[in-house]
Amino acid sequence: MSATRLQSRSGTVVTVAQPNVTMADVARDAGVSVMTVSYAYNHPQRVSEKTRARVTAAALRLGYLGPHPSARWLRQGRSNSVAVVVGEGLTYAFDDPESSRFLAGVAEVCVEYQQSLTLLPVNGDQTDAARIRESAADAFILWTGVSDGPLLEAILASGRPVAIQGAPPESLRPTPAANGMRSTVHVVTIDDSAAAAAAAEVTFAGAHSPAIVSFALEDEQQPVIVHGPELDSIKFPGARSRLLGFREACERRDIAWDFVPVAIVGRNHRQDAAPIVEELLRLPRRPDAVVAMSDQLALATIDMATALGLAVPGDLRVSGWDDSAEALQHGLTSVHQALHDQGTQCALLALGQIEEADEQPWSLSVRQSTRPAP
Repeated sequence: MSATRLQSRSGTVVTVAQPNVTMADVARDAGVSVMTVSYAYNHPQRVSEKTRARVTAAALRLGYLGPHPSARWLRQGRSNSVAVVVGEGLTYAFDDPESSRFLAGVAEVCVEYQQSLTLLPVNGDQTDAARIRESAADAFILWTGVSDGPLLEAILASGRPVAIQGAPPESLRPTPAANGMRSTVHVVTIDDSAAAAAAAEVTFAGAHSPAIVSFALEDEQQPVIVHGPELDSIKFPGARSRLLGFREACERRDIAWDFVPVAIVGRNHRQDAAPIVEELLRLPRRPDAVVAMSDQLALATIDMATALGLAVPGDLRVSGWDDSAEALQHGLTSVHQALHDQGTQCALLALGQIEEADEQPWSLSVRQSTRPAP
């Protein structure tokens, strides 16, 4: 078995790597044992410099690139990598500014501890569990929420550490996996319900027709407007926790939850949300206050209000979530949370560098979108 050898115009012989060349082929060519070749690559201090040179020369002649990384992972039981499971799609991780903040926190820890970082997108279908099982990552970080189902079951069954950003599924309890292992699960989150209630208290003050713009409540969500949704049946715990807070604020103000319109988006994206937000603002009983589950959805609401000739906050009070740079730029009232720090916490927990998450702080940045400008 031999590699392809090419000669350049300068006369230099170039050996092109051949994927079917094995360690046994190198050992045969170098006149040494397979174990000696393995030592030359994995424990060079255990072979002489002369022997190592013979192995290297044989590998160069045959185009052998060295042991496959998966073999090393198998021996060591580690790949020195962390996988971030992204539930909104791969491009979302780069398009959404808040996602970038969170991932930057994860990446800084990976750099410090010399770990590779993998983004693992999931689609909400039966292929997700297989993608988890095939991953070589040592630990998982779940970003943009997780719900009960095959994906979570596969992650827990892997026996690898897991850090979840955001509200965890209520049914997350110790469940033995088939191999007797269970992942160590950490949760990094603010009190979503309390923050949502605070945002709604400010936004709905004096309102007669409050409304909500919500994340998806189930897989493959189609944009739709519902009134007073039943919260116990909602699949995604993050959205459920925020709706609980919004409902609590409505009840404190004697606003009947059954009549509160909730515009549910398919994707947390400013442009994508525009059609369903327009439908919301064109209801016969037009909303005069809107709380949104993200700054992107709140800005979509302001965009549409402007297009329809409505003044913010005169005709429509609006608040968002995440307190992004765009929120500050547009004078948007928003729930503040430190997503960069949460990314750092998730990575440290997943790598076992800390044992417990710190309590995650939040605050409400009140700006002109919910009160008259000074």
